[in-house]
Amino acid sequence: MDEQIPGPDAQTMAVAERERLGSWRLTAANRKGRFRKTWGDARLHLYEEGLIVTDPESGEWVYRWESVSVLQNLSTLNGAVRDAAYTLIGPGGAALTVGRGIHGVFDSKLKAAGVTSHTRGPWILLESSWGPEIQKGVLRTQGAPALERLERGETLAFGRVSVDRNSVSFKGKTARWAEIGEVSVSNALVRFRDTRGRSLLGGVDVPEVPNLYLLLALADRLRG
Repeated sequence: MDEQIPGPDAQTMAVAERERLGSWRLTAANRKGRFRKTWGDARLHLYEEGLIVTDPESGEWVYRWESVSVLQNLSTLNGAVRDAAYTLIGPGGAALTVGRGIHGVFDSKLKAAGVTSHTRGPWILLESSWGPEIQKGVLRTQGAPALERLERGETLAFGRVSVDRNSVSFKGKTARWAEIGEVSVSNALVRFRDTRGRSLLGGVDVPEVPNLYLLLALADRLRG
């Protein structure tokens, strides 16, 4: 059974108030074992508008949904999440990976996602609880502004995937939204297919896609 731990302490609550993170949702702990020596009593505190990762030695890492990018890499067993890694990228490019999995991305592709420095953070438990909530928070907060930017004619980058209001591009190939019948995720790949089910751009590795939920939501809106 996962360890039951208390919520944020007074210092963490003060940080959350200062950063306008809203209501506290849940707290998850670093796993026990040989890695405990590195991050000890580190915690992840999920809030309505962002999260805080605390560590007794290195202080706090704070991310707001409106400005964070997130990469995810899930390991599954019989359809259930066995472990996962979420890499949180702040506005300046400082990234922190949390969760029991590996981020699964080469350094060169981390750079394509906007990472300027990277820290392997604590092995936080309960990824299936807080991980999807991060993606949902990003989608809820960044979705409308992203659509407005597209309507103004801007191009948005999701790592090596580029999106504008007319088309999507990846690795030198471009497909117009009018051509795309389905955008789906299978076997850790994002796939863009035409109405006959044929792949248009090849598969895009999920661990390389910042803000996956946001990309999928925009694709669903634009191809419609």
